[in-house]
Amino acid sequence: MNYQIGIVGAGIIAVYSALVLLLIVWPLGKLLKRFSWRWRVIGPVAFVLLAAPWAEEYWIARNFELACKDAGVHVYKRVEVEGFVDATGTSSRPEKSSAEPKLLYNDAPRLLEWDRDGYGFKEYLLSDGRAWHVERHPDGVYYTVLNRPTARYHYKYAYHPTPYKQEERIGWKLEKLGTIVVDSETGEIIARDTQYRRTINIAEGSWRLFWGLAQTYCDLAPTERLPRAAFKPLTHN
Repeated sequence: MNYQIGIVGAGIIAVYSALVLLLIVWPLGKLLKRFSWRWRVIGPVAFVLLAAPWAEEYWIARNFELACKDAGVHVYKRVEVEGFVDATGTSSRPEKSSAEPKLLYNDAPRLLEWDRDGYGFKEYLLSDGRAWHVERHPDGVYYTVLNRPTARYHYKYAYHPTPYKQEERIGWKLEKLGTIVVDSETGEIIARDTQYRRTINIAEGSWRLFWGLAQTYCDLAPTERLPRAAFKPLTHN
């Protein structure tokens, strides 16, 4: 497991442990010194308090390791498409809806990049629910603004409750994030790309606070990502 307690963190835990002994265990021992059973009470309390920082890191590391077994790209069905909806971002473009195509670009480098990608069109959601339809024409890439997207398959965040949040908390210091491809006609998820991340424990976080809290992601093998992994462009036929 990938434990994340360094020298400074261990030092902070040592100081914390000394304070527990000095401010809690020793006063309790003095207070209950007349009772023979005092250590049967003080012992468990001291053990829990002293073990807590190490138990926290073990819990985070262990559950992160288990979660990472589910991470990566999972394709349940690969489909042939001419294009798809990319809903991983929204735009507030002011254009009025129109079926009349307008030139977006026709310079050689970007056209080459588009053709290498292989799709006939892509659609991007606007903040008001309309769609920005971008399509390859013989002389360039054009766009139209439609009242709603037309592509059947949607590539989007798996968890997206607000415009600026895609992370789902699944436990203490653990988050899940990722994207999915959905069949808009059936609601079926045909592919997902899942990732997990953890942040550092309280001891480490107490001194790294001013440098930003470190985040660790699952160590995934290089592979084809979404949306490409779920789609076979028809223009490649």
